[in-house]
Amino acid sequence: MRQANFGYIVRKKSYYHPEKVAIVEGSTREEFTYGELERRSNSVARALRECGIGQGDRICGLFRNSVEFFDLFFATCKLGAVVAPFNYRLSVDELRYLKGDVDPDLFVYEGVFGGKAAALAGDVPAVRVGEATDDGGVDAEDWSAFYDYDESEVEVAEGFDDPAILLYTSGSTGRPKGVPISHKNLFFSSVSYLVDTELDSGDVTVTSSPIFHVGGLNIFTLPLIHTGGTVVLQREFDPVETWEILAEYDVTKLFAIPTMLNAMVGTEGWREHDLSALDLVVGGGEPVPSELKRAFDDIGVPCVAAYGLTETTDGSLVLRPEHAMAKGPKCNGKTFTHVDAKVVDEDGEECPPGEAGELLHRGPTVAESYLGRPDETEEAWRDGWLHSGDIAEVDEDGFYHIHGRMDDMIISGGENVYPSEVEEALYSHPEISEVVVFGVPDEQWGQVVRAVIATTHGEELDYEALREFLDDRLARFKHPREVEYVEELPKSGTGKIERSAVLDQHGPE
Repeated sequence: MRQANFGYIVRKKSYYHPEKVAIVEGSTREEFTYGELERRSNSVARALRECGIGQGDRICGLFRNSVEFFDLFFATCKLGAVVAPFNYRLSVDELRYLKGDVDPDLFVYEGVFGGKAAALAGDVPAVRVGEATDDGGVDAEDWSAFYDYDESEVEVAEGFDDPAILLYTSGSTGRPKGVPISHKNLFFSSVSYLVDTELDSGDVTVTSSPIFHVGGLNIFTLPLIHTGGTVVLQREFDPVETWEILAEYDVTKLFAIPTMLNAMVGTEGWREHDLSALDLVVGGGEPVPSELKRAFDDIGVPCVAAYGLTETTDGSLVLRPEHAMAKGPKCNGKTFTHVDAKVVDEDGEECPPGEAGELLHRGPTVAESYLGRPDETEEAWRDGWLHSGDIAEVDEDGFYHIHGRMDDMIISGGENVYPSEVEEALYSHPEISEVVVFGVPDEQWGQVVRAVIATTHGEELDYEALREFLDDRLARFKHPREVEYVEELPKSGTGKIERSAVLDQHGPE
């Protein structure tokens, strides 16, 4: 099925509408048509071939959201090679671990990351993309010479089930794990977004989430290229610039994690932008607070929650626009068209509606393994289902509600307390901007709730007043018994609040 290889898909887009704008560099406003994307990726594929890269070879690298990454991605698709974009915000030691895990045949980096590249490349051949603004002494070949715009095509490799890209999990439960995502996974994930969010070639998105993250790459970005739409790349997220891009390019679809969306609606004068083209906002990676949904609902735009994992090529569950305000923040809707899900108890039996258990997935968007981790692969993929490690329940109408990680559940006085519901109640307080909740040992109750909070004005809240505020929202045994205040909570490379870092700093000793 060569047609399902994304290298072939960009070729077909070039054939159908070569002058249509495929990608816009948000920082420079430079536009690249589908015809140019096809020619550029052919040039890079020829350059890779000269470097000895072919079917099954691995490339790793450091990229912001840039057209050069997509040149590389479509080139590796055409050759049957695999690219692993790393989270460039990680330390050199963390990146060195990922590089060792990938064992690459070539290291490619954007010029701005020359310092880290010098520390990482080692004996692996290196190629620099773009201006050498931070060269750091690395001996790298300048890639710009390979953009020769030769009109000849590069033959697209076969291999529907072969890996197309290697993405890493966030590492929230330990070391990041590499997930080989196949052309089949990408294809069906893309088609699911086309079907379930009704994308077409007239749609425009801005990709603000990093492309080394499964959501940044697969929610709207690749699906829109698949259908012939336009993607505006924001090299790094800036909420003011995002609003400007939304208005300037008549963006119709937006994906961002709630932390980013909160930053956007927190900017002064955001409602003054012309947002008449915007018809859907998708939040993922974290629960979408009701206040955030309401902010977009006030301007007539549905803001819906989606749920997915790196292992599911992101898309697994989505709340349809018509249910945006009717369902609570923990509701992630129903399954995408090409995904099955179920909730099971400790014995593997499917839970009845309203009963919480572990969320499982299967379908053609679900990857098949972790890279080089047979034991963890065997544990996660069992009996044809991917075990997510997330607690969920299904309501009477078939909607899935996510409660959080199984490891995060708090048991206080024999009662289950889900951090997500406590966090949602706290987020409804007008003075609370960020919060993480977890359990700490207690002699009387087994565990009690501790909350780490950042407030909008940097001031601590009166404890008794906070409990009084929560009384209408939570049972008293779910209230935080311990509260710590910080200026801000640590964030991961994708912009999400990094729960593991909060636990390291503020968890039980």
